[in-house]
Amino acid sequence: MIETNPDQLFDAAFLAQLESLSLLARRIVSGKMRAERRSSRFGSSIEFAEYRPFISGDDWRHIDWNAFARWRQLVLKLFVEEEDLHVHLLLDCSASMDWGEPAKFDQARRIVAGLAYITLANLDRAAVMPLGAERYEPWRPSRGKHRFLQLLRYLAQCPVAARRPEPRRLEEAARRWIASQPRRGMVIWVSDLWGADLEDALHALDRLRYARHELAVIQVIDPTETDAGERGEYEVVDEETGAPRKVIVDHRTRAEYRERVEAYQESIRSYCRRHQVALIQTNTRVAAPDLLMQSLLQGGFVK
Repeated sequence: MIETNPDQLFDAAFLAQLESLSLLARRIVSGKMRAERRSSRFGSSIEFAEYRPFISGDDWRHIDWNAFARWRQLVLKLFVEEEDLHVHLLLDCSASMDWGEPAKFDQARRIVAGLAYITLANLDRAAVMPLGAERYEPWRPSRGKHRFLQLLRYLAQCPVAARRPEPRRLEEAARRWIASQPRRGMVIWVSDLWGADLEDALHALDRLRYARHELAVIQVIDPTETDAGERGEYEVVDEETGAPRKVIVDHRTRAEYRERVEAYQESIRSYCRRHQVALIQTNTRVAAPDLLMQSLLQGGFVK
């Protein structure tokens, strides 16, 4: 079952760890983000860029009268404009996420909460998109730590998609989000990457890359998913469709299963290396704050 009580999903110890993560992120980012977010456009920040002659139609309030007194020429004083970083957190809500102990979906929600807290604490804008939960509204881009408790309630009530005869495609969920025309920024996709087939997640990554966002992926799996289990006869149920299937597990089956899982994981790693997509592959036994702490220390998502 998926927890819906914010106090259970995000307890006091978890929130205290997030504050430590925020302080660490602030130290890492300090003095670095300013240079990397400078826009090619000009605006009204406090950092001077250059002068240009005043022409008809310009706002006369931007005239530098001190320069006019010296040069007897009307000029505008231009400044470098800095932009907020928009961080889009894509949360996989497909039925396969409702698996394991703790559930992958709970782990993913804690990771998203941690990333959102770091984003809000650094005065950037955080948005959450529940991919696969079509009837659950996204969390619109927000700024400021005062929004965080509302965000926790939002995540606690976020549903996992119900099973249906045809599995939901990750590529289609990504396409629908891109069609909403989100502002360009950083995209962090938190998912188990178990799609309708072995190519589904890769095609979804293609769509996210082509949208020209800065892309990172956190793959969350349950350790039991990497092993076929003890030998014997079983009836397994597809988490996405609910379809049952009888299988016989023997020594050969277990070996082939492990090989196929590792081959799939390697295909994800290879794709991300080839296209320079930041990737973290983790499991539900790793506490979300520990995962994020290690990512920060290794420069994971702080660009």
